Amino acid sequence: MNPWIGLLKKEWRISKLWIWTTVGIVIAVNIVAYLFALKYDEPIAMFVPSLIVTCLHAFYMLIFMALSLQTETKRLHLWLHTPQPVFRLVSAKLLIAFGSLLVSLFVSVLFTYIASLGIKERYFHEEMWNHELFMVLSIVLLSVHMAVLCLFYWVIYLICKQMIPKLSGLIVALIYFLLGWLFSQFMKTNIFEWLTGWGKIAVPGITFKYNTTEGWIMIQKIETISIGAGVFYGIMAILLFSVSIWLIDRKVEV
Repeated sequence: MNPWIGLLKKEWRISKLWIWTTVGIVIAVNIVAYLFALKYDEPIAMFVPSLIVTCLHAFYMLIFMALSLQTETKRLHLWLHTPQPVFRLVSAKLLIAFGSLLVSLFVSVLFTYIASLGIKERYFHEEMWNHELFMVLSIVLLSVHMAVLCLFYWVIYLICKQMIPKLSGLIVALIYFLLGWLFSQFMKTNIFEWLTGWGKIAVPGITFKYNTTEGWIMIQKIETISIGAGVFYGIMAILLFSVSIWLIDRKVEV
């Protein structure tokens, strides 16, 4: 059997409980929301919870990787002493996390789409809803980026734990806030705007507003997204992944 396929099967075995549990939670939340929508004859009662669950998938791969890497931390000497290169070990986890994200997100988006059919008739016209794909793509990209960040800080934690075990958690927290502060300062510069500000396109969005006569209503608004920002954060994710692999290979001792 191909060693790569073997790694994927191993990751599937240790993760399938999490995968089916998350899908079950998505279905359960949407069914409960649907029952409330039927009871009160208000389609928003299903749409809003369904939309929230869909948006929460931005954290899906982050949680998946955190749990998976925590499991490997307990048996690090076994995990890293396999004949497989670190790139394959880590990328197998990311691939299974990505695949499970797509499964859970597909189920959630399907419920959200069904819920949106009810509010389209009541609140505004069908043609005002034609860019749901942008939201799904944004959730997927954000989820992948956060998973790579989780991997990077996990590696930093392992290195700090080897050097200063008692202060490793504090050091990682300080590094996290320091890098976050430095990046926030970088975001204010013209260089950041130049790197991320190109390729802007307008997409429709929605906002909620309370009307005294009609209650909560939804209003369309136009939002702007930048292709340059997506490319920039994509390159950042690749660089962080590469640095993480290099650090595991060269700096993490087992």
